[in-house]
Amino acid sequence: MLFSGEKEPVNLFTVKENRKLSQRYHLLILEGELENPLPGQFVMVRAWPGFDPLLARPFSIHDHEPDKLSLLFEVKGRGTKLLAALEPGAKVEVLGPLGQGFPEVNSGEVILVAGGIGIAPFFWTAKKLKEKGLQINLFYGARTKNDFLRLKEFEDLGISLNLSTEDGSLGFKGFVTEPLKGYLHEPGEKIIFACGPMPMLSAVAKVAKDLGVRAYVSLEAHMACGLGMCLGCVVKRQERGYLHVCSEGPVVPAERVF
Repeated sequence: MLFSGEKEPVNLFTVKENRKLSQRYHLLILEGELENPLPGQFVMVRAWPGFDPLLARPFSIHDHEPDKLSLLFEVKGRGTKLLAALEPGAKVEVLGPLGQGFPEVNSGEVILVAGGIGIAPFFWTAKKLKEKGLQINLFYGARTKNDFLRLKEFEDLGISLNLSTEDGSLGFKGFVTEPLKGYLHEPGEKIIFACGPMPMLSAVAKVAKDLGVRAYVSLEAHMACGLGMCLGCVVKRQERGYLHVCSEGPVVPAERVF
């Protein structure tokens, strides 16, 4: 077992469905129990024998029910290729939940900003926010219209979608931060949750700072342990030193990094 000896809870899940959404993206639905996860947290996953690849892979919690865990991922390396090939009934080791999630919000409007596969943590986050009756706006950017994921599912939640593509094939032509900037000038209490490439997060942080809007970013980094021990996922922070994405993040106030 990969995680034997770990202090964090390790669970054995069973593949219920492995849905190919496109050539590059999969939705992996697992059956099993994850203890008290929070939106924005992540899990470490391993589902192959031996030590090739050696390390488990980190994934945001895309959706969660008492006996079900869904992971949305891009197939781009050996580990994710192996996960994409899993058949129903296969066993998967899951370590977690891990890290810091999004802060609790009880009033105002929540603006979700996603770039590419950065949409992954926002489906369950949006569901939980909707349960509180909060207004949610999703600003979602991608390279082309074919890179958008789960749009219908977000629409079915009653989420307002603001789409941007770099090639103009759907929605606003350009980066997602441009329509976001215009919208943030509207009056009202707002908070931003953002997840995506670092340049996008940096741009979101600048817009939020300039307009006085609170912003939290979900960071992505290469991880080996997921527990803050190996120093493999550190990023430079605004104050001196470095931040462990796996234990101090992945969700942090934007001003801590940008």
